[in-house]
Amino acid sequence: MVYRSARPDAAIPDVDVYHYLFEGEDRPPDDMVFLIDADTDRRLTFKELRSMTKRFASALTSKFGARPGDVLAIVLANDILYSVIYFGAMAAGLVVTTMNPAYTIPEMAHQLVDSGARYIVTDKAALAAAQRAANEAHVPSDRMVVIGADTCVEERLKYRGWQSLDTFLSGTLEATPVKLPPGKAESTVALICYTSGTTGKSKGAQITHRNLVAGMSYYVANEADHYRAFPQPAVQIGFVPLYHIFGLTTLLHLPLCRRSVVVVMRRYQFTRMLELTQNYRASLLHVAPPICVALATSPLVDEYNLSSLREVISASAPLTAELIDSVRKRLCIDVRQYYGMTELTMMTHATRPEDPKKDNIGVLVPNVQAKLVDAQGHEVADGERGELCIRSPGMMKGYINNPEATAACIDEDGFLHTGDVAYVDEQGRFYIVDRIKELIKYKGFQVAPAELEEILLAHPDVADVAVIPVDCPEQATELPRAMVVLKPDHAPTTTEASLVGYVAERVVNYKQLRGGVVFIKEIPYSPAGKRLRRVLRDQERKRAHAASQPGGDRRIVREQVAVAGQPPAAVGEAGGRRVAGEEGRVERVGRLR
Repeated sequence: MVYRSARPDAAIPDVDVYHYLFEGEDRPPDDMVFLIDADTDRRLTFKELRSMTKRFASALTSKFGARPGDVLAIVLANDILYSVIYFGAMAAGLVVTTMNPAYTIPEMAHQLVDSGARYIVTDKAALAAAQRAANEAHVPSDRMVVIGADTCVEERLKYRGWQSLDTFLSGTLEATPVKLPPGKAESTVALICYTSGTTGKSKGAQITHRNLVAGMSYYVANEADHYRAFPQPAVQIGFVPLYHIFGLTTLLHLPLCRRSVVVVMRRYQFTRMLELTQNYRASLLHVAPPICVALATSPLVDEYNLSSLREVISASAPLTAELIDSVRKRLCIDVRQYYGMTELTMMTHATRPEDPKKDNIGVLVPNVQAKLVDAQGHEVADGERGELCIRSPGMMKGYINNPEATAACIDEDGFLHTGDVAYVDEQGRFYIVDRIKELIKYKGFQVAPAELEEILLAHPDVADVAVIPVDCPEQATELPRAMVVLKPDHAPTTTEASLVGYVAERVVNYKQLRGGVVFIKEIPYSPAGKRLRRVLRDQERKRAHAASQPGGDRRIVREQVAVAGQPPAAVGEAGGRRVAGEEGRVERVGRLR
C-alpha cells in the first residue's frame, strides 16, 4: 500500500527560492538578526543579508559576465558569509554546487568538471587546494573569489587575477533578482548537491527551485505550530557543514522560515558547542548521533548551564531508545529524529513532539508518500519489512550526467528507492532496520566502499579488497574497514598502517579507514562476480560480538592469516598497529592471533 501523511498537504508556491525567502510579503523583518559568527560575534541582519545578496548577484553579472544557468562552486567552511554567496548566486539565476573544502584535489576537480562549474568562491584555508583543482578543471584563474583575504593574500590574488570578496563587491549596486516565469521552478535547477554512491565517485543530485520551496513549505506546515511555543527568537548553534544538504536546510533555509537565529561555528568542537549553547541561551540543536552520545556520556556537559535547551533533533542515522532516553533524562529536553536524504532535499519523516515513543524516524510529513517493497519491487503487506521508497515534490530532478543512476534510483511510478529497509507500525511510525545499499555512514557522512576499493586496488601489493562497515557503539557510528588480500610477493613494508596511510593521502578526512585493515585469504564473490561485502560484514559482526562476551578478548580479534612468503608473526606485528582517530585518540587496536 501507499502510505500518506495524516496531515493535509501544504500549498507549494510556484516561485523560485530567492523570491520565496527574500521577496515575499511574509519575509522576515529587516532588523531580525539571522546569523552570528561564533568567533567574532559579528551579526548579520536580514536586511543586510538581502542587500549583500543583491550586490553579489550584481557583481556576478557585471564583473564575471555570469548568466542564468551558469554554475558557481562554493568551497568554504562554515561562515556567515556563506549565505551571501549561496543566496546571491540564486538571485542572479545561477546554479550552486556546494563542496567540502577538505576534499582532495582529485575530488574537487571531479565535482568542478561534473557540475560544469564556471566560477569558484573559496577562503584562505581552502585556497591552495581550490587553485590546483581549478587548474585541473580548466576554470579560469580570474573567475575565483576569496573571502576573508588579508593584505598579503590580497596582493597574491591580484597577481593571480583573483579577487577578494570585498573587492568583488566594491562599486556594485543592488541587482534586481532574477525571477523565474510561472511553471519554470519545477524544471530549473537551483542546487547540485553531491552524494556518495556505492559504485565509486560521488553523484550530483540536481535539486530544483520547486524541490527546495516544496520542502520548506511542508516543513512549515508540519513544524510551525511547534516552534511558536519556543522562547522567541529561537536560537540554534550551527555546526553541521553547510556544503551538506543537512546543513543547508537546517542552517540557512529553515531558520528563515521559522525566524530563528543561527550562531555559526566554523567547525564542530564539542566543548565549544557547549560553551556557545550556554552563552547564547540556545534552544535548539541539529546533530548527528555521535553528538547525542557525547551529550549523554561526557562529563563536560555538567560544567555548562544548558537549561535553555528545549530540543535536540538528530538525523543521518537512527538513534536507539536507550540513547534517546539518556539524553532526555540528563538534559530534561525533547529528543526527536528526522529522516531524509540529499536526493529528497528535505526531511520526509519526523517524530512528533507529543509522541513519547521516539526510537523511530517518525511519521510522514505533509505532501510525502511512501511504500515498502520486496526484492522484486512488489509492495509488502502491512507490518512486513521492505525497502523504503519515497515520492514527494522535494525529490530531485535526477543525477547530473548520469541517467543510468537516475533510472536505477527512481522507479516508473516516481518513487525514489532509498536503500533503507523499514517497517511501519499501527500508528504510522516508520522504523529503519537495515540498509540495502552498501554505503557506510560515518558520523553522518556517506562513504562509498567502491571508491576506497578502487584506491587500494591501485596499490602494487594489493591483489583484492572489499571495504565494509564495522559498528562503533561508543560513537554511535560506522567505521570503514578494508578486508585486503595481499599479493604473494608483497613487500614487507606493506602493513596495516601503511595501507591506512596510503588511503588517507588520497581521500578527505571522513573517508579514511578508521576501522583499519584486515588481511584475509580471499574475497567472497557471487556467481555474477559481485563482491559479497555483506558476508564479510556479518562475519566481522560475529567476531566483535564474541569478543564482547564475558571472557572474550575485547580488542578486535582477527583470524591468523598465512600470507604466502610472509610468516604469520610478521603479519601479526603489522596488524597490531594503532589507528589514530579524528581527535588523535586510539579508536581500536587490532592484532592477529
